Amino acid sequence: MPRPPKLVTHALILLTLAATLQAQQTVITPETTATTAQLHDWLHSGDPRLIAWAATLTAKTDDKTIPAEMPALLEHWTIPSAVSYTLDDSMRQQRRAAQAVLDTLIQDNASVPVATIRSIAEFFPAQALILVTRLPLADTASLLHDWTYQATGAYSGRLLARVASMMLAKQPTANFINEVLRASEENLSITVKKTEAMTTLSGIGACGDSIGTAVAPGWPEVFTYDLVENDAQSHGTPVVSLDNDAIDARRFPENTPWGSCFGVQYLNSVTRHRLIAHWLSLRPQDMPWQPIVSRNIPWTTQSGYEQQLGSLVEAERQKLQTTVDSLIQHGLIQQGNPPQLRVTVHCDIKPCPLVPAPTPATGMEIFIPQ
Repeated sequence: MPRPPKLVTHALILLTLAATLQAQQTVITPETTATTAQLHDWLHSGDPRLIAWAATLTAKTDDKTIPAEMPALLEHWTIPSAVSYTLDDSMRQQRRAAQAVLDTLIQDNASVPVATIRSIAEFFPAQALILVTRLPLADTASLLHDWTYQATGAYSGRLLARVASMMLAKQPTANFINEVLRASEENLSITVKKTEAMTTLSGIGACGDSIGTAVAPGWPEVFTYDLVENDAQSHGTPVVSLDNDAIDARRFPENTPWGSCFGVQYLNSVTRHRLIAHWLSLRPQDMPWQPIVSRNIPWTTQSGYEQQLGSLVEAERQKLQTTVDSLIQHGLIQQGNPPQLRVTVHCDIKPCPLVPAPTPATGMEIFIPQ
């Protein structure tokens, strides 16, 4: 019997391989019923799509075996950053799979180890903050304290710092209060004018929904989370509240992100001021000093300007010291340094007659328009 030509042989091999690969591909839908063994294999397959399906289908069962395996998987997972322009498709798949696993743990009300929460916080701060609320403060205080040092980092670090500070503020240590005091500041803006007319400042902001995309072919619908502050319409999961500030987590499909006009403020001079007011049982507006203060000095003479400048600066310093004294009287600290006072002087007169004072206050800056 004659042998088939090599070309035909190669074609048959390719067809056989294609049929084999097609048979090996797992077709999964939301209605698929999978065994615990199958879910286990998918979860540890290294294939982001199968991992996402394992998480999604596990969430529809009462089986706690697979969720118990998820924290260790996340802790050792290499998760790409969320910066969209640096992500290729494989990185997006890795993030999507991790989001699916985290969503299952959150919806399952799972208690996730601190080490796992620490490992995913940089990449998924909202999910990390939801999970950290489920553990006793005694177990998470060290992690929360570490997060407060990330206030000047990337978006996730600033977000973690703000929420962590609110959590720690409920049961503050003297060390934490003193750290907040050291990082706090009052920004005193003084304008030298021809008259005492006040300057009014205003600003506008923009917010809205982000553009969505279709669910990735062959993938389940994957959900993610973000945080909103003081949004009465969020109907989300409470994360932390302190006095009149409430931060909630919203859940939504990762392919159709929501915009918001209620983004979480970072840990800054204003939000630290609120923490101190909370400890003194005062409303922020009733504090003796405010984080942003504007004053005018009507120009008369150089000596008159210097005298008024000195009086304004000293008055604000006394207010800051009063706060420290009040914290000591409340038994919250034994000693401490007042928040920093930063003074900026603007000259609103052309040509400006202002001459810098011989001994300007610490932190003072003088702006003279050209």
